[in-house]
Amino acid sequence: MSRTEQEVRELYRSTHGMPSGPAKFAALEEVIRHADALGLVEFAFDVRMSATSVFQHSWVPAKAFLTFSWCLAAYDREPERFAGRHERTLLWRFKWMVYSVQQFPEIPLQRALDLLDDMERRYRRGGHSMHAVLQHRGLAAETIGDLEKAQEFYEQMTLTRRDGLSDCSGCVPSSQVRTLVALGRDEEAIRVGEPARRSTCTEQPQWINSELLLPYARTGRSEQAAEAHRSAYRRIRDNPHHLGELASNVMFCVHSGNLGRGLDLIERHLSWLDHPRTPLAEMEFAAAAAAVLSAVEARGEGALTLRFPTVAGRRRPDAQVAHLAAELRDRALSVATRFDTRNGNSYQSTRMRQWMSQGPIGAPTPLSIFERDLHGRGGERVRKLVAQVAAQAAAGDLAAAARTRVAAAEALLADERNTEAAEAAEEAVCELDRLGMAGEGAACRWLLARAYREDGRRRQAAAILRELLDSPDTPAALPALPPRPELEARLGEWLGHGPEAAVRYVSAARGFAAAGRDSEQLTALSQALRLHPWGGPGPASDTLADLLVETAAVLDDLLGQAAGTDDAVAGATADILLGYARHLRAAGLHRDAADRLLTARALLESRPSAHPAAGLGEVLTDLGELHLQLGDPTAAEEAARAALGLLGDPDHAWQEVLILARALKARGADREATELMNAHGLDEDDLEYQEG
Repeated sequence: MSRTEQEVRELYRSTHGMPSGPAKFAALEEVIRHADALGLVEFAFDVRMSATSVFQHSWVPAKAFLTFSWCLAAYDREPERFAGRHERTLLWRFKWMVYSVQQFPEIPLQRALDLLDDMERRYRRGGHSMHAVLQHRGLAAETIGDLEKAQEFYEQMTLTRRDGLSDCSGCVPSSQVRTLVALGRDEEAIRVGEPARRSTCTEQPQWINSELLLPYARTGRSEQAAEAHRSAYRRIRDNPHHLGELASNVMFCVHSGNLGRGLDLIERHLSWLDHPRTPLAEMEFAAAAAAVLSAVEARGEGALTLRFPTVAGRRRPDAQVAHLAAELRDRALSVATRFDTRNGNSYQSTRMRQWMSQGPIGAPTPLSIFERDLHGRGGERVRKLVAQVAAQAAAGDLAAAARTRVAAAEALLADERNTEAAEAAEEAVCELDRLGMAGEGAACRWLLARAYREDGRRRQAAAILRELLDSPDTPAALPALPPRPELEARLGEWLGHGPEAAVRYVSAARGFAAAGRDSEQLTALSQALRLHPWGGPGPASDTLADLLVETAAVLDDLLGQAAGTDDAVAGATADILLGYARHLRAAGLHRDAADRLLTARALLESRPSAHPAAGLGEVLTDLGELHLQLGDPTAAEEAARAALGLLGDPDHAWQEVLILARALKARGADREATELMNAHGLDEDDLEYQEG
C-alpha cells in the first residue's frame, strides 16, 4: 500500500517512542521503503542514519551494514549534499561497522581489513587523529589471534592524541582491557580499566565491568570481581544486545565457583541464542554455558533437568545438563571453526576449548545473597531467614528452602533493602521453577516485579508483570496475587505511556466493570485515554480505534445514568469525555470533539463539587480552541472568559488569554483584542494558530 509523504513522516515519528524490537525494526524498514518509493532522498538518508544507530545498539547489527552502506554510497556520490551535517556522524558510525564486521566469519577477512583501511583514509583526509583507527586495528588483530599486532597497535594508541572521533573515556579502556587480558597483562588491565567503572556511557559500566572479571579473578581480587559482576549483570540482563558481555559473566560463575548461579543465567538467557547478536557473541556465550554445564556434569549431576521460561510466547523444551552441554559445546566449536577458516589459523577454536575446560580460579567467591555476610545490615528476621535457607538446603529440603528464600525477599523488601530484595527474589524464582512449583513461582514473580519497581527499575518490573499476565503457565487465580484488573492497571502505570499502557488500562477497566468496581473502571479508562498517543497513521492506530470504541460504549452507559451518580463518578466521566474529545480532535473530528466537551461542561457545571475548578478549566480551554476551529468566535470567547473566571490569576493563564484574543480578533473586536494583548505582553506572532 502506498503512502503520502505526510503519512510516511508521521510513521517515522511514531517509531521514536517504540522500544527496540521486531516491531520497531519493521516500522523503520517500512519507512525506508516508502521514502525510497517517493524519491525523498534526504529524508531516506536521515531515516537510515537513525536506523543504523537503532540496529547497532540492539541485537541486529547486521541490519546496520545495509543502512550504513547506503548512506556511505549516497555521501560519496554527492558529498556536497550531505557533507555539512552528516560527515562527522558518518565517520563516527564507521567505527561501529569496522567493529562489527570482525564478528561475522562470513565476511572475508580481506574485506574487513579493507574497511579498516578505508576508515583510516577518510580519517586522514579529514585531518582527524588516528586514535580511533588504532583502537579498532587492535581489536581486529585480537579477534583474528594476531596478538603481537594487537600489542603493537595498543602501544601506538596510548601515544596518540585523542580527538572528537575517539571513543568515550569508558569505551576506550574497555577495548584496551580486552587486549591486555588476551596478552596476560592483568595488573595493567586493572589499572587501565578501573577508572572507567564510573563512566555513564550507554555501553558502560557493564562492558568494562565484564572485561575486568577475569583479571580480577586471576589476581585474587574476589570482592571487586563480585561487585563488578553484580553491577554488570543488573545492566545487561534485559537486553540481548549484551550477549557478549553476558558470556563473560557466565564464565565468571565457573571461575568463582558459582555453578548454581551459572545454571540460573543459562536458564534465563539461553533464548538469546535463538537470535544471537553476532556469531562471535554466539560462540562465546555457547562456550561459557558449556563450561558451566560441563562442570556440573563433572560433579555427577549430568541428569539434572533445566527448565526455561516462556519468551515471546515460545518455550524451549526442558533439557538435561549433559545433553545441553554437548549441544552447546558443538555449537561453540562450529562457529569457532568458521572463524578459523576465515582467519587462516586455529586461534578461536583453541580459545573456546580453553574456555570450556576451565574450572575455579582461587577460592570460591560468594555471589548469592544467601551466602553473603548480612550482619549489621538489616533486621534480625532477615538474618534468621538466611540461616534457615542454609539449614534447609543442607538437610535436602529444597522446597522448604525455596519458600524461605521468598520469605527473605519479602522481609528485605519490607526493610526497603530493594536491591537485595530483588536479588533474593530472582534466586527464589529460579529455584521454584527448577522444582516445578509453578504457583509459588508466579507469586514470587509478583514479588520480584515490586522489588524491581521499588529499586527504580520500572522497565524490568513491567517486563516481569507482563510475563506474569500473559504466560499460559500462570495459574488463573492465585490467592497471593491481587485480582487481575489491579495487575493490569499496575502494568499500565509502570509502562507509563504508549499504546500498550492504554491497552492494559482498558483491560483493567473491563475487569473492574465485571467486578462492579465502577469508580476504578472509570479511572482506568481515563488513564488509557491519557496515555495513548494522539491519532495518526502508524502501529498505534488500531489500538486507538479499539480504545475509542470501548470508550464510546462506556460513555453511552455512563451518561444515561450520570445524573444519579455520585460526585466521584461524575468527575471521572468528565475526565473520560475530555480525553475522548482530545483523541477525536487529533483525528480531525472537531464537531464530535466539541459535542463531547459540551457534555463534559454541562456535567461539571451541574455538579460543582464533582471536580476541581482546574478540571472544568481544562474542558473550557479545549472547548474554546475547538470553537475557533469550527468558525464560532463568539462561543470561543465565552468559553475562554469562563475559563479565566475559574482560574483566578490571568497572569498564569497564557493559553486562555490567547484563545480570547484570537476570538476577539475573529469577531472584529480589534481594539479590545489589542488592549488584552498589551496587558499580557502578547504580539501578533503569538496569535498564529497551530492545531494542538
